[in-house]
This record gives sequence, structure tokens and C-alpha cells, in this order.
Amino acid sequence: MLTATLPLYVIQLGGTPADAGIVSGALAFTAMLLRPFVGYVADAWRRRPLVLVGTACYGLASIVYLFSSTVGMLVAGRVVHGFGLSNYTTAANAYLADIAPPKRRAEAMGWYAVAMDVGLVVGPAVGFFVAQSIGFRNLFYFSAGLAFTAFAVSTLARERRLRPAGPRHAWTLRTGIVALDALPVAWTAFCLGMGFGPVAAFLSIYATSRGVGNPGLYFTMQAVALLCTRSFAGKLADRRGRGYVMTPGLCLAGLALILLPFAYDLPHFLLSAALWGVGFGAAQPATMALLVDRVPLSQRGQAMSTYFLGFDAGISLGSIGLGFVGQAIGLSLMWPIAGLVVVLGMLGLLAGGRMNDPAVP
Repeated sequence: MLTATLPLYVIQLGGTPADAGIVSGALAFTAMLLRPFVGYVADAWRRRPLVLVGTACYGLASIVYLFSSTVGMLVAGRVVHGFGLSNYTTAANAYLADIAPPKRRAEAMGWYAVAMDVGLVVGPAVGFFVAQSIGFRNLFYFSAGLAFTAFAVSTLARERRLRPAGPRHAWTLRTGIVALDALPVAWTAFCLGMGFGPVAAFLSIYATSRGVGNPGLYFTMQAVALLCTRSFAGKLADRRGRGYVMTPGLCLAGLALILLPFAYDLPHFLLSAALWGVGFGAAQPATMALLVDRVPLSQRGQAMSTYFLGFDAGISLGSIGLGFVGQAIGLSLMWPIAGLVVVLGMLGLLAGGRMNDPAVP
């Protein structure tokens, strides 16, 4: 709900499209700065406590949004949200990798993503409905309630993780920032983030400027496409190889953004949303499964943090950097740039090599 509606709330507070990009990008930028430390803690400690910290921060962030009257206060809320994001996504995905059977790893990650997509299917449209009918304050109450519900549910999870043999190395600047084996896949994540960031920050503004009454329908169509794709793409990646799914996924996601300048009505926007959902839904779970395949158990949390470090960096640059580009040359010219960067994610797959190897424990 918040991804789709916060950019318009920034405009309502008197901000500019560039301000909307800063607010959207602040979340990913904060998460990016914290990823290396969170990844090490997830490996050295446990996953579940970080999941609880993350969900609690999601709720606290909505409370900050509730009392925000300036763009600066919204940015502060996004910093809290970003702290939660760095904890939750790193630990939750490492937890999932711990409990998933290796030969069904991409399938498991696909179904995990499906669970999130169920919220994405209804969230944007519901968010716009709540904001337009009873106001943004009630939207923030609602989102806070959902976040604290997630916290309560997460307390029921039980840790089931493997322990690597041998002592764990202490965190250092040389060994603790990133997992080197994860860098090629992190580049692919960066390119996906460069597409995801502008969609989150500017799609609502762009669609509204072209006469689309409820831009939340774009996000709903995107989520439906994600939901349908992830239900089979992960299994296909397990059977045929990671690259077999990732390559067409990246191409379709890039094409979705390149087509946006030609969208002047709702059906054309929905076509772009469907292509983006299919492409992103195919590429991301297989990419994350490839990442887990390539790193040792002792670095699994750090590898996840490296992956999301790349993704967050892409979202930040896509939201903030392309926001200034869009303000200078127009949003219509910004979308093809973002789409081409997404396609460049295939370079990371080539650098990673051995994309079609079987999954490893």
C-alpha cells in the first residue's frame, strides 16, 4: 500500500517529483548501508530475532508517517523503515534457504514470493481507495496494524537451521562487507533494482499525469502477473537451470519499462504491468536460488545481504538518480534508460558462470 501511495503523499505535502524519489529511495539507501552488518549478525546469531526487529520497525515507520507534516519527516520514517527492511529481508530469506530442500530451492523461494505477492495484488488498489476515501492518516493506521500483525505471527516461527563446521571468523572490513562469490548475482540484483525503484517512485505520478484514475491498478496487475509466474518459474529453474528462467525474465522486465512512454491509457499501462510482473517474477527467485547455490553455508546470511545490497543500491539510484534525470529530461525519456539497465543484468549472469549446474546443499 505504501509503495504505491507515498509518492502522491509527497506531492500532497508540497514536494516535487524529485522529492518523491528521495523519499522512496531513502528506504533502500538506509537498508543498503546496514546490509553488511545485518548479514554478519544473521550468520553469527540467529535469523528469527532479526525478522522480529524488522517487522517491529515496519510498524514504527508507519507511526512516523502518521505524524509527518514535511518531506523531511517522511524521509526520517523511511530511515526507520529501511532499518527494518535490512533486517527482515536478509534474515527471512536466509531462514528460507536453511529450511528449503536444495533440489527445490528455487521453487521454495518462488512460493515464498507468492505469499508476498498476495499482499501486492490487493495492497496498491486498497491503499489508493483508503487514502482517497478516508485519508492518508487512516492508511498509516492500517499499515501499522498490518506490520504489528506480522510481528505477532513471526513469534510463532521456530528456528531450523544448519550449523557450519568450524569456528566463525570475526567481522572485519576485508571479509565482512560482502560475500565475493555473490557479487555477480548482486550485479543482476542491482539492475533489477534500477527498474524497480522508478516504478515504485514515479509510476503513480506518471500514470496520473496521463489520465489513469487509479494507478494502483498497475501494481495490482503487476502483482497478479508475479503471482502466476512465480507459481511455476521456480520449479522450472530447478529442473532446467537458473539461466533458462532468468534470461527471458530480465528481457521482459526491461521491455515493460521501455514501452511505458507509449502508454496513454489504462490498457497500455496494464500491458506494461503484466510484462514487468512476468519478467521480475521469473528472474528474481531463480537469481536468489543461484546465489544460495554458489556460497557456503557459513556465508549464507552474508550472501543474502550482498544480494540485497545490490538490489537496494539499484533502487536508491533508480529512485533518486533517475528522479533527477526524469525531472531534467522528462519521465517519458527516463523509462527506456531504466529498461536498458535491467537488461544489462544479464552481464552478471555471464560473469557468475555455471548457471545450469544442479542445486547444491
